[in-house]
Amino acid sequence: MVEVHVLDAWTVPGGRLGHERLYDALQFIGGLAAPGFLYMAGISQSLADQAAARRGAGPAARRSAAVDRGIWLLGVAYLFRIFSFVAGGAWGPGWGLPYVLGVDVLAVVGFGATLAVKLGAWHPRRPRLVLWGGLGLVLADFLWKGGWRWDGWQDVVKVDVLNVIAVGMVASAWLGIGRRRWVGVSLEAAAAVLAILATPWVAVWLGWRDQPEQLARLAAHPLERLLDVPLAYLHGRPPRSQFDLFNWIAFLLAGAAIAPLATGRSRPVALLSLAAALHLLGRAIDPLLRLPSVEPGFWWRESPSWFLTRLAICVAISGALQLVPGRAEPLLRWLSLLGRQSLPGYMVSVELTYGGAAAALARAVPMPWVVGLMVDMALATWVACRAWEWWTGRERRRAAASSAA
Repeated sequence: MVEVHVLDAWTVPGGRLGHERLYDALQFIGGLAAPGFLYMAGISQSLADQAAARRGAGPAARRSAAVDRGIWLLGVAYLFRIFSFVAGGAWGPGWGLPYVLGVDVLAVVGFGATLAVKLGAWHPRRPRLVLWGGLGLVLADFLWKGGWRWDGWQDVVKVDVLNVIAVGMVASAWLGIGRRRWVGVSLEAAAAVLAILATPWVAVWLGWRDQPEQLARLAAHPLERLLDVPLAYLHGRPPRSQFDLFNWIAFLLAGAAIAPLATGRSRPVALLSLAAALHLLGRAIDPLLRLPSVEPGFWWRESPSWFLTRLAICVAISGALQLVPGRAEPLLRWLSLLGRQSLPGYMVSVELTYGGAAAALARAVPMPWVVGLMVDMALATWVACRAWEWWTGRERRRAAASSAA
């Protein structure tokens, strides 16, 4: 993830000339980040449900908790986009932080309620409601001042990978959480197959909404842009969406369906065998499928064959990692930390790469230097994740001590 973001944001135009093989290899490896995020989100949710079942939680409670996690992540995704929008325009004329931080009733109430709960000055019965309500008032204040008139706000509603993961988690919860294992696996696998096969046709059906004339119309009419968001979730290209449910959600559903194989005794063999089967299946069906578009690049985005190849690589990686001996675990603790704190790591790395602090590096770095900066950014992300884990751990200990007192 870090590698592909740095490659995309900082490489000077034409920088791949003379480094084509290195650039293509990095682009291919980086292209596995998003499928891996979704695939592992599906596996993680399924394994978490199995753990909750072993602790005695009922099916309805487990499903409700899983749905709540998905909705929470969707809220985080939009708050992250709002933060990027505000911070990115903090010094812009006529919008950004000066408007959000303006002194008036809504802003004062919103920030006051949020900070009061965070600092412990006020302990209502439902602090989460106050936190979200306070942030909502801040946003309402921004919109009340005319924030919806600026073009930049439309970046807030753009569908990104966190949005797709969140919606996928909710869908996976309804399909598989709290059901008999074979029923949940069957429903999730069937939904993944349907999403894979429907993707080319959904792309053709909604492709006209990504044309320049339609994008100009949406940009000029804020209400139409808001009404377009559900369709952008289904399918869209930048700037309407970075990711879409067709076919990205199938990675998460497939991961949830595959999760039982990750707990068996023969899990490396089972996962590697499944990866080989998925790859061969993709190769076998490719000449038999007739895609509804001959547009260059359509196969690489929408084809079921290409999807199965990427899924096979994800499954093969997770199977191969099962073969790593246990004594190597101490050497990989840094990687485990990035896994545990992948959400704050994602947010920090994206802002450091695309944010205003890196404006001097945007599209200005020669290809040989980019590789070194990838290592630097990975280290910076690890430091941020380590600091976040230390801080949250300290807060939990303080909360536990306060409750005991």
